[in-house]
Amino acid sequence: MIESNEKDIFKTLDKAVDLDVNYIELRLDVIENITSKKATSIIEKIRNVTDIPIILTNRTKYEGGYFPSTEEDRIKILVDNASLVEYTDIELSTNENLRQEVIDNANRTIISYHNFEKTPSSEYLENVVNSALNVGDIAKIAVKPLNIEDTHVLLRLLMEYDDLIGISMDKLGSYTRILGPILGSPVTYTAITDESAPGQFDVKTTRDILKKLKNY
Repeated sequence: MIESNEKDIFKTLDKAVDLDVNYIELRLDVIENITSKKATSIIEKIRNVTDIPIILTNRTKYEGGYFPSTEEDRIKILVDNASLVEYTDIELSTNENLRQEVIDNANRTIISYHNFEKTPSSEYLENVVNSALNVGDIAKIAVKPLNIEDTHVLLRLLMEYDDLIGISMDKLGSYTRILGPILGSPVTYTAITDESAPGQFDVKTTRDILKKLKNY
């Protein structure tokens, strides 16, 4: 959910519940004037509506997020709320000590890597995935393809690793969001209303295509 205020968050939440999604990603970095206390309040209110597992994210600007304050403030909000949700997303690029604080307080973690400029080599991304899985439960990589061959790099990784969320972004890589779950990815990201990432499909489209492919 990428809404900036509570009213819109819960409108979207109602839609998510109606669509019977498997997870909800709560993007704290887009919420106006977010604090630890405000994040806790929102999580508790979500729990009063649904028991759908929550992925808690407070994305740094360096990796495409919007958190406006200091890195220490960003991490504190995650640390204070990680125990309240099923999964906490923390970037691999985060300072090791700060990252470990989040990991130590989380139930389960998604260790993420985003590259909005290109798709690095297979060898580079393998190192990223291995590093992420060494410290967390699930690795996530989202990269920008410059050509169709770049999307193949991502698919090969998905076939090689368990516990990997792999996304090739933009329209060129949008098909990887569908193939990911078929190749074993534990999560694929879809939009409830507006897309929150380039090339993202909505829930119904994603579910319909997956059903057709799995029944083929």
